[in-house]
Amino acid sequence: MTPALAQAPAGPQVLMEKPAEGAKPEEKKEEAPTTGGPICCDTSIPIEAGHASLSILSALSFYPGVFSPNWRTVSAKGDFHTFYMPVKFTYGPTKNMEMYIIAPFINNWASNLDLGIAGPNGERSASYGGIGDLTVMGKYNLLPETDCRPAVTAVAGLASIPTGHASHLNPRFLGQDAVGTGALTFTTGVNLYKWLKPFLVYSNIWINSPVNIYPNRPDNVRSREYVTFNLAAELPLSKRFVALLEMYSNWTWNNLSTPQGYQTPQTVLGILPALEFLATDKLSLSAGASLDLAGKNGVKKYTPMLMATYAF
Repeated sequence: MTPALAQAPAGPQVLMEKPAEGAKPEEKKEEAPTTGGPICCDTSIPIEAGHASLSILSALSFYPGVFSPNWRTVSAKGDFHTFYMPVKFTYGPTKNMEMYIIAPFINNWASNLDLGIAGPNGERSASYGGIGDLTVMGKYNLLPETDCRPAVTAVAGLASIPTGHASHLNPRFLGQDAVGTGALTFTTGVNLYKWLKPFLVYSNIWINSPVNIYPNRPDNVRSREYVTFNLAAELPLSKRFVALLEMYSNWTWNNLSTPQGYQTPQTVLGILPALEFLATDKLSLSAGASLDLAGKNGVKKYTPMLMATYAF
């Protein structure tokens, strides 16, 4: 999810003295076009001081299979779905700094499960919904963008605060009641941004270190350390429409099994094509779909999504 529209506000008009006769007028530097920003990839330029934005994402995941330990796709042994709706509030407390919080609603459901993974009373379908883990992050722009250097922003915070249900899982819910990661996850990293005309290019490199809550409980979801590496590129098509293509990935090096459904990120690589519509100067809408292309030790999913961002 992304913060407010990357649009610079118009400043007050100032009367300028006429340049001396024969003097060259100062050339105005060309500015990057306004966009709504990526969906998965985090931005680098913080929201303006004293401003805020609200983003709401609606996503529905379909699970056509499961990634095996050797990067193959095998049967999921049933029909699994997840509705994911995170709400993100972003605020700029001071110049070059941004804080945001994400509160997600998650609903998992499963049906037509194979008899081999049915519940204790023969259940072959189940559903469960609730609030997932909260995210609280901050970022600070260390270096502004120049003609030859990208903007560099430091990121730090808690990618997950374990508010989502992740322990004392009920066997009759078939793992669908795992709507949290079961961990307090500390995250640090850097975001990069560069306008390579006509493309606006973004990237993230984050290290995520979870501290599992009640790690010795057999029915508790366990999180793993992982690295996030994302890339995104926007191409303005007109004043109102922007094409977006993202590459997302999480790299996990500890192979632990977790219940089916929403869970901590596993090793996965995917793409997300989307189209942005700048409805007004303050409101942007995005529609796209994420497609998991490769992975290991986790679920494979396809996720159509819609996002709305309003800048205050």
